[in-house]
Amino acid sequence: MEEQPSNSKTKPFKRYFFEFVMVFLAVTAGFFSENIRENFSEYGREKEYIRLASEDIRQDIQTLDSIIRARKKKDMMLDSLLLLLNSDQIKEKGHKIYYYARWSPRTYRFFSNDRTLIQLRNSGDWRLIRKREVSNALQVYDEQIRTISQYIEHREESLVIILYSSLNKLFKNSVFNDMVDGLSFKQPTGNPALLTYDPQAINEFANQIHFLKNANLYFIKNSTTLLKYAKNTLSLIEKDYEILK
Repeated sequence: MEEQPSNSKTKPFKRYFFEFVMVFLAVTAGFFSENIRENFSEYGREKEYIRLASEDIRQDIQTLDSIIRARKKKDMMLDSLLLLLNSDQIKEKGHKIYYYARWSPRTYRFFSNDRTLIQLRNSGDWRLIRKREVSNALQVYDEQIRTISQYIEHREESLVIILYSSLNKLFKNSVFNDMVDGLSFKQPTGNPALLTYDPQAINEFANQIHFLKNANLYFIKNSTTLLKYAKNTLSLIEKDYEILK
């Protein structure tokens, strides 16, 4: 009887090939599963970043609107102060000069709610914001915030420090002290006199007010632009990510 050929080599090969295929499929499935899980995780982080950024911008809009109104009021005060300092009524309007002068060094700084932008910047997670238009808008907004903050810190506040020297030369502390009304100020009673009416001292103070007024106007102009950009960026986020207002 003729002997059949042995399958001892064929069977192990099939078994090994089958095991290889199963291992390959398991690794591939694991890879895709991990990739899907990571994508879902990054998608969730993106949505959270967008939610937080929109909340921050809404708060910035409210803050900017309030500061702009306060600074416009300050501009009118500084304008009135300059008119009085350069008028023949300087000795007759002491109560108004004291009042406007006391408000002159008050600055209204803008502290942005930039927690989310800082985190995006420092963590390198800008890549998670997949919608390019929104990502670009947030980055430009972040740059504008830092620009206006640096201007206040390095320009306006240095002018205020210089202003204090003239305030000390011209105004009585006792009058200023009586004007304090909580965090605000009230006009002094009567017609308090300045410490000196020396033309050079008055002119020096008026020049300092002039430069401070220009710095204030610069802030109003740029913060108005920033406010408009903040509103446009928020609208873009709400449209592209369908975030409820």
